[in-house]
Amino acid sequence: MNPARPVTIPAARLLPCPEPASAVLFPVSGYPVPDPERKASLQTMVSLSRAFAAQGLSSEMFVHIIPSKNAAAGALLSPNGREWMPRPGLGVWPARRPPALWTKQDFENLEPGHPPQEAVFPTFRISTPGEVRERARATVYGTGAVLEVLTRDSGDVLVKRGTQLLLPTIQEPAYRSFPFYMPLLDAGSIANVTYDKLNIWLCGASVYLRESIDDGGLLVISLAPVRPVLESLGIVPEPLPPAAPAAKMN
Repeated sequence: MNPARPVTIPAARLLPCPEPASAVLFPVSGYPVPDPERKASLQTMVSLSRAFAAQGLSSEMFVHIIPSKNAAAGALLSPNGREWMPRPGLGVWPARRPPALWTKQDFENLEPGHPPQEAVFPTFRISTPGEVRERARATVYGTGAVLEVLTRDSGDVLVKRGTQLLLPTIQEPAYRSFPFYMPLLDAGSIANVTYDKLNIWLCGASVYLRESIDDGGLLVISLAPVRPVLESLGIVPEPLPPAAPAAKMN
């Protein structure tokens, strides 16, 4: 047998984001992330988390499930439940249609081979503090399910703000009874929003780190410029591509 060829992972790259906020993507080769790439990528997340925490921020850890893409991550909760004490909530995409039951029209409008858009994204808060959260992150990382939020407020304040922001958008009674709601963000949702809107979506958080399967890597969003933290870790991301020139009016 020929030895497996090493996978070359693209460098971290800056993403479009409203200034003075910053966004960076740390790509992976795919999900689930294979070893030993998973170990290296996890260490990047750990280093970033600790660097941001050194600014006086506290960490809240979540496991968010996208049923069609990382359902296996949910199987890690039960055997670790006694230690992690996961509390169930719902992840909501503030830039997308609010969670709702599928309608007859949804099914009629489906293209062949395309299922209806998923509506429910279970999100579990790791409520045991300290090193347990770090072990939970290490266990789940690579499945595409880790969400870490760093904030100057308490975790209870964070999830309360998330609920105050997202629950009023949901009309379907079946989805209005979760204990808490948390925002789910990706590169596309933050590219063309204002800084004020992004600040609202982050619910008081300063930094948002999420394994983003659709983006293909670890997404990092910071309300402050992120370059000093990256430089302290020796990370030099690829710059943003130059903006396309505006079309001239005749």
